[in-house]
Amino acid sequence: MTHEPHIRLRIAYGDQPSRRTEVLGETLRNQGHEVLLHPDKNAFLSAPEPDLYVIGRALADGTGGLDLLAALREVGRRAPVVLIDEQPSFEDMRRAVELGAADFVLRPLEPGVLAVAIARAADARTPAPRPIETPPSHACERRYTSDAASVGRAAREISAFLVNEGVVSAHRVRIASALAELVDNACRHAYARAPGEIVVCAEVEGARVHLEIVDQGRGFDAQRARLERVPAALPGARRGRSAPSSSTGLGRVERLCEACEIDSGPGGTRVRLFFELTPVRFDEEAEHLSQTDFLDPSKARELVASLRRGDDLSRVQPSLVLTIGRIIGGLSPERSIRRR
Repeated sequence: MTHEPHIRLRIAYGDQPSRRTEVLGETLRNQGHEVLLHPDKNAFLSAPEPDLYVIGRALADGTGGLDLLAALREVGRRAPVVLIDEQPSFEDMRRAVELGAADFVLRPLEPGVLAVAIARAADARTPAPRPIETPPSHACERRYTSDAASVGRAAREISAFLVNEGVVSAHRVRIASALAELVDNACRHAYARAPGEIVVCAEVEGARVHLEIVDQGRGFDAQRARLERVPAALPGARRGRSAPSSSTGLGRVERLCEACEIDSGPGGTRVRLFFELTPVRFDEEAEHLSQTDFLDPSKARELVASLRRGDDLSRVQPSLVLTIGRIIGGLSPERSIRRR
């Protein structure tokens, strides 16, 4: 979707009193928006609803940004909300998803990042509140810029969505780990020459999770890449179907999911992953929700190197066991990888 850079919005903005807050307000005005700076919760709730809210971590009266978002939703305010924070925790991300925040922008603000978030939120506005009887959504779509920070951010945000859908930690870890690999791959290869956007869609359907990652960067020959990851049929090699190599990002992705479809060409790449939420035997009652509960590509590479050295991995946390088992295990006959 193309974002209109010059659309004029009525924006209600609240943050801690500081020169940084004043500068941000001035920047939004210079971009053509009408900016209403509200110092506290009461000012937000008593003012007419704007086109969009921009809310920092806390207001002058001590009200937290997420608490303000909750209060706005409680009184029926439906305008999109863009949150700004230095280092949101996993629980912050989870709560933001629950409350329907349009975006979470990290400080320090990179040039243009907030403007893009505001434009996306404006595009997603609906003319009227959704009926109360509308069933809760079981799908989530997020858009990310092609930079290193988006790898962890995408994994954390989709993991937060899966928490709300009741997906247990063992499966969240492998899904988030596969997603981190694909976002990292798009950042480093699809957009190696110029920045771009990565779209991530997650959907929970019964006991299955569908994950789709789309970029419009440089494509690749998916079939050739697959062949390069399959060990050669050397004497002494095991007969039958070979497992994808765990030394490459795509190889690890293929091990982590039940099925994988890749469409790639000059106009970009679309990857669809399918995960079966099979029962696990770990005790989830005392599970610890952490924003690092996934294997990013660098951790996955370190894991493979540790396995090759024969290091002791017996003390890894239970939620990682399923993911590690997938990475070091083989490709079962039931799983499939399809490329076009």
